[in-house]
This record gives sequence, structure tokens and C-alpha cells, in this order.
Amino acid sequence: MDRRKEFERLLQSALSGSLSRQDALRAQELMRADREFLEEWVDHFRLDSILQEELDGAAIVDLVDLVSSSGGPGEVGLRERRGEDVRGGLARQAARASQTSGLKWALAGVCVLAAGLLLMFVWQSPRTRPVTKQLPVPDETIAMIAQTSGDVWREDNVPPMKLPPGRLQLDSGFAEIRVYNGVTLFLEGPVDLDLLSLDRAHLREGKLRASVPDGAEGFSVTTDSVRLVDRGTEFAISSAADGVSKIHVIDGLVDVFPKDVGNTSDNEFGKSLVEGESVEVGPTFGLREASFDLFGFPSASAIDESVSARYRRWQQWSEEFSRRSDLVVYFNFEEGDKQLLSRQGVTNLATVQGLEVKATVVGCEVVPGRWPQKQALGFYNTTDRIRVRVPGRYPQLTFACWVRVDELRGVNQALLLTDVFDSWRPHWQIARQGDLKLGIGQSSVKLSRQMQTGSTPLVSLSPLGRWTHLATTYDSQSKTVRHFVNGTQTAWNRLPRAEPLRIGAAEIGNWLRPRKTGDEPIRNLDGRIDEFVLLSTALHPEEIQEIFEAGR
Repeated sequence: MDRRKEFERLLQSALSGSLSRQDALRAQELMRADREFLEEWVDHFRLDSILQEELDGAAIVDLVDLVSSSGGPGEVGLRERRGEDVRGGLARQAARASQTSGLKWALAGVCVLAAGLLLMFVWQSPRTRPVTKQLPVPDETIAMIAQTSGDVWREDNVPPMKLPPGRLQLDSGFAEIRVYNGVTLFLEGPVDLDLLSLDRAHLREGKLRASVPDGAEGFSVTTDSVRLVDRGTEFAISSAADGVSKIHVIDGLVDVFPKDVGNTSDNEFGKSLVEGESVEVGPTFGLREASFDLFGFPSASAIDESVSARYRRWQQWSEEFSRRSDLVVYFNFEEGDKQLLSRQGVTNLATVQGLEVKATVVGCEVVPGRWPQKQALGFYNTTDRIRVRVPGRYPQLTFACWVRVDELRGVNQALLLTDVFDSWRPHWQIARQGDLKLGIGQSSVKLSRQMQTGSTPLVSLSPLGRWTHLATTYDSQSKTVRHFVNGTQTAWNRLPRAEPLRIGAAEIGNWLRPRKTGDEPIRNLDGRIDEFVLLSTALHPEEIQEIFEAGR
């Protein structure tokens, strides 16, 4: 299928709320490969958000005012941030029109466009939109990431959990890759590897260890100097920049050939190696025996040891962090099974301020967190939520959590939402277009729109299914909101006005909006949370980075 047509089909499915998990992963792949697709996706969803979630019956003049406003501090707020303005596609339509026909005609064009879009929204509301037949999309992935520890990827190009054929560049840390045919590859950075197919990989540089089960014989790894073909074994192989490769057979049998030999069933040009043998191969396939030395090669035990060490280090950090004087809420979800959590609630580890913060778990599954030893809560049903009550008013706040988003369903997904969205109540969530968003309640819908701040779309920063650290700071004195993803600031926003925030009754991972009409929007998170933090100060970027490093 043509990539453009495929993208448009996926976009329409997302806008109609019928995007499947497999389609979401495919859309993510297309957007990561083509920046234009990403920008188009964001534009459509920002417009759709305006129409479906912000208008709430507002007059058409409100929409025209929104899309044609100059954007000054007295109107919709100064948006100093990376990424594009929240007005998205409509604003650019107005800008393009103004360049050619003047402001008067630009505004008139925006009015017509806005009216048409509003009518289309009314005609094609979620209740009346036709259900389109979903065409099957082939799954192009060939492997999955089973485990990582301290992984840092080149140029922050973090791979998704499900891997299509492509290049993996791990600068440091560990990664365990499970190919769908059962082969397991252990990587330790720095390593540069091409996953070519279910039975082929090319090691550009670095070291890997492979475990090949029965039924997957024939798996091959090439370097610049050699082709290794497994015959049912476990082996380690390295490739250096000078073209020299080293091979160690840990168990079983492998055949090695010159890289360009095509018929590897004929051993005329190759050599068989058995358990305990090692060779060094030069650029011209010059073979010589080498000492059997697995030092520096990754393994399952090395990854497990690294994971355990990082978990223990986080436990020590968590204990120290819980004693911070500015900590209002701190949940790490380590206190027992589902039944215990349901009966006794989540323990607030922030004790210095002496606030009585109640937290009740409704639904939710106890699932593995960032490490196999750590617990998390899974939010996969519309009933799953954590009920909290946070007293007080806060001139400054820092919201932070470790979250694994498994699916973007085309709807906002709650991180922390207050029950009521009146003046100076915060709504912290992942917006339908995939960016981190802080909304602040005001006395009218129009004023509330001015107080919305977003970030760069998450899918361009952290793939679905990967643990991600999200943080947002609010400072009423400087009237600023900052968003952070994995310790890095992704957006800086200045607000037109600011006062202390109030939380009160709220939910983590869902929204218990007072029921009035029976068709209130669903806001449940589709994923997991294994750490949640509220602080009464606006942390500096360096402090956010430290929290991320301690928990990665």
C-alpha cells in the first residue's frame, strides 16, 4: 500500500476513535520515518481537539476568534515553545491567506472554513459517524525488546518495543532482543546492528551474544569480514572498525564463510567451529585461532545483574527522596498485592509536610514496573483509577510520574485530573494528539483555552510501550509552565495570568467527572504507572534530569 494512502487511512481511523493497537504502532513507525506525517497528525488532532472538546456549545464567533486571534498575551497567551502553535492548521490557513489577499480576506476565509468545519463536526459527531471497514495491515515487525538496563541510544533514537527490520545503535547499557523465531540477542553498547529479517542480522560494529533454540537453526550474522551461520548453538561475535571480527562458540556448532559467499550449504569456502573454539577473522577472511575469552560480551546474567543493581539503587534513592520537605504526594506502588491495595489504598510516602492525602485504588491490575522486581498499577479498563484528595493551594507545583503508554486511542488520557474543572484546578494529561498537556480551569471555556499548554508529541520522543518519565512544572509567580520528557525540557509556556492551583478531589489515570448527560468523555489511561510525584515547588530542569537518571 502507498505510504501516503496508508497514513491517511490510519489518521481517519484515529480521528474516528477506531484505531487499533497494531494500527497505532504502524502510524508511529510512519511518523518516525517522515516528519511531514508527524506534523500533519498533530495538526489534525489539535483541530479535532478544539472542535470536540473545547467548544462545548460555544458560538461560531468563539471558534473564529480562536483561530484568527493574533495570539497576544491579552488574547490567547504567548506560546513560547518548541513545536507549533496550538491553533494548528487553521492558523496556518489564515497566515497563508493573509500573505496573498490581505487580513480582511484572510479573516473572512477563516470564518468560512471554521463554519464549515463546525458543521462537519456536528454532522459527523461520534454518535453518527459511519463505521468504516478496517482493512488488515500486515505486521512488519520481526522482533521485540524483552529487557533493557541503562540503555542510551544514539541521538536519542529510542526504538519501539516491537521492532521492524532496521538499524539499532546502542551507545551504552544493555538490551535483550527476542526475534520472533526464538533467537535471543544480547547487546551491550556501544553496538551498531542491522536487524535484516527473522533469520539475518548484520553487525556493523560492537559485540553481541546469540542464543539459538531448536527450530531456528540457520540464523546468520554478518560483519564486514565474515558470515556466521548457526547450526543450533550459542555464540558470541564482535566486529571492529578495522574490519577484524572475533567469534566464540559457547555451545554447539557454527559455520563461518567469507562475507560474500552465497551458498552457505557448501562448506568448500568455510570452516566449522565447535563448542569452545574461537577464531579471529581479518578483512580478507584470514582465519587464525584466538583465545576463548567472553570478557566484555553481554549475557543474560550480565543484564539481570545490571537490572537488579539499578533497582536497588532506585530503592535507596526513593527512600531518601521521600524525606524531601516539599513533597506533597509520593506513590511508588511497592506495598503489596491487588487485594491489599484495594482494601488499604496506596501509601503516601510524603510524610514531612504532614498532609493527610487519601488514596483509594479502584480496579487496576498489579503488573511489573520498570524492572521485573518492581510493581506498577495497570490502567486498561474504563473503571481503573486511583482516587485521591489533596488539600491546599499551591503557588508552585511539579507533577511527575513514570508511565508506560501502551496505546494512543485518539482521546485524552488522564495522568491527574481534578473532579471539577473550575477556576485554578489543574488537568494533567496526555492529549489526544499525543503531547503532554496541562490545562488550568477558568471561569469560561474561552478563558480556559488560553491556559492550555502542550509539549512536543510523545511518539517522537519515546515510543509506545516504553517506560517514560513525564514531568510538568507550574510557577504562578513567573507565569510559566514547563514540560519534560525523559529528563529533557520539551516545551516552555508563558501564561497570560496565574494564581495558586487547587487540587482537592482528583483521580490518577482516569476522570470521575460529575455525571450529567450520560455521555461524558472517557479519559482512562491505557498503560501503566509505577511512580507518581507531586511537589510544592517548581523544580529546576537539572533536578528533573536527576530524578530521571535515578529511575531509568
